[in-house]
Amino acid sequence: MNELPVLMGADRFEEKTYRERSMPLMRGRIVGYDADQMTFKFTMMNEARIVDCEISSIALDDLAGERGVRPGEREAQFKLLRDVIERVASDIFDKRGEAKGEAFRIFAKHIRNR
Repeated sequence: MNELPVLMGADRFEEKTYRERSMPLMRGRIVGYDADQMTFKFTMMNEARIVDCEISSIALDDLAGERGVRPGEREAQFKLLRDVIERVASDIFDKRGEAKGEAFRIFAKHIRNR
């Protein structure tokens, strides 16, 4: 079974790990960084349905514990943090349920409250 670090704050991970819980959403595809909206867009899958997701650049920076990442570096940053980002998106989906036609947005408050 995969083990993932437990997110404890804006930029640090607890040393202990927890066993991966089942996720209602599965990995989709990377769409890319939208510089106008300052969000990184990606998809996840709910069974056969595509779920649009996005994470704000501030939330990405909080996860990474850094600031000032250039737009051209956002995809590498997303890939590095992808497992944690997808867990957050799946947790939001699990709590909120599916809203057809609406993207799941991850903001800094979702990262800071974990």
